[in-house]
Amino acid sequence: MKYELMILAKPLTNEDVRDKVLSKIEKKIISEKGSFKVVEFIGKRLLAYPVKKFKEGVYILCRVEISAEKATELKKIISLTPEVLRFLLLKEENL
Repeated sequence: MKYELMILAKPLTNEDVRDKVLSKIEKKIISEKGSFKVVEFIGKRLLAYPVKKFKEGVYILCRVEISAEKATELKKIISLTPEVLRFLLLKEENL
């Protein structure tokens, strides 16, 4: 199944956070015989309200193809990643 993944990471240095978070997620998806593609690195943005005491966050948009069972495992891994403030994994309907 195809999913869209939006990640809000801690606003430390952009490249360090992005590479660390994405490599961890990509390794998990590829080990489960899925595909991973970074669509857009949106960058650092001000948040409407503080999230875990951060007023800024780094946004990353990805496309993921993985089975539905493995998507729940992926959610657990992302939620346990300390660099990730929030994330949203949505199933793509019309692709």
